[in-house]
Amino acid sequence: MKFTINREEFLKAILTSGKVASPSPEDPILATLKLEVFEDRLEIIGSNGEISIKSIVPKFKDDKEILRDIKVGSILVNSKILTDVIRNLEDNEITFPVEDNALVRIQNNRFSYNLNVIRGEEYRDIDFDESGIRVELTARDLIDAVNQTAFSASIKERAVLTCLNIESNGNKVYFTATDGARLSKKDITIEEELPKFSINVNAKIFSEGIKTITTEEKVILFISDRNLVLKLDNIVILFTLTVGDYPNTKNIIPHNFFYKLETQANELLKVLTRVVLFSGERANIVKLTMSDSEVVVSSKSLQVGDASEKLSLYQYTGERLEISFNVKYVSEAIRSLKDETIVLSFMGEMKPFTVTSKNDDSVIQLITPVRTY
Repeated sequence: MKFTINREEFLKAILTSGKVASPSPEDPILATLKLEVFEDRLEIIGSNGEISIKSIVPKFKDDKEILRDIKVGSILVNSKILTDVIRNLEDNEITFPVEDNALVRIQNNRFSYNLNVIRGEEYRDIDFDESGIRVELTARDLIDAVNQTAFSASIKERAVLTCLNIESNGNKVYFTATDGARLSKKDITIEEELPKFSINVNAKIFSEGIKTITTEEKVILFISDRNLVLKLDNIVILFTLTVGDYPNTKNIIPHNFFYKLETQANELLKVLTRVVLFSGERANIVKLTMSDSEVVVSSKSLQVGDASEKLSLYQYTGERLEISFNVKYVSEAIRSLKDETIVLSFMGEMKPFTVTSKNDDSVIQLITPVRTY
């Protein structure tokens, strides 16, 4: 095996696939990257068992030769050492010859680095099969959907609640996450009719995976029984799905409300940040008191004291209402909407309430209140 490659493109691919390579006591192979060179491309694969990333360096890019002097083959090399070596070299090109499937000798007239390698056949079998249900989305839609929902997934509850649920119904794709105390849901309308599906993918891992999206305008999802494959321009990411039935959230979100508060997102966020400082032993909990004449955010603690602050810009509809909630949940919901004007809709003091954008009805945040002190 041998190739000569543009150092910048090589390093970019190594960093992309290497971000998921990690030492594992059960499988030390996961600390390596698999480098496989073909006549027209180099593929670099990294994996931690839950997510696998394949970066593809083509022979030509924008009519410029990136890869040449090719002898096909595959090897495994320690991800961290390879990254550190390539990152610190200053040459524009690097020649990568493998000797007896055991050693890579990177050298020129100034330096010589010898890296021990393993035969490529020793790597675990990872199937980046692009089959199953095909879903094409704009990159912006996918990024927004994940950013507006994944934060609501649990970090410690049963496995299925740590997931982002993705399902289809006709020409809609729904993204849902919940930890039992809050729920985030986003829908995307697409042009084609899709078969029905419902899958669960770890929300934290999927969120990290989509950070790989850079210049792509379109992305493609391939959904099978076990895996979700995300295909970008020169990167393919494989996510292992979580088995289990996701909670039925269709009937959880209310549609009829008796009280509504329309206000400025930025002002409410600032008020919540200040008032919650006085929540003391009831960390993160504040009370919202609403009426025709005023809207007040307050908190109190025997240890710290008390605080209250009125909103200056708002429109309220309904009878007087008091409701208490976790500031972290509401603040994250507001920020995810990315709108100047938000609407909080209520059914009653202890009923779940929603946080939505005034200008975008494709996202809904549902939050369970806490008992008023």
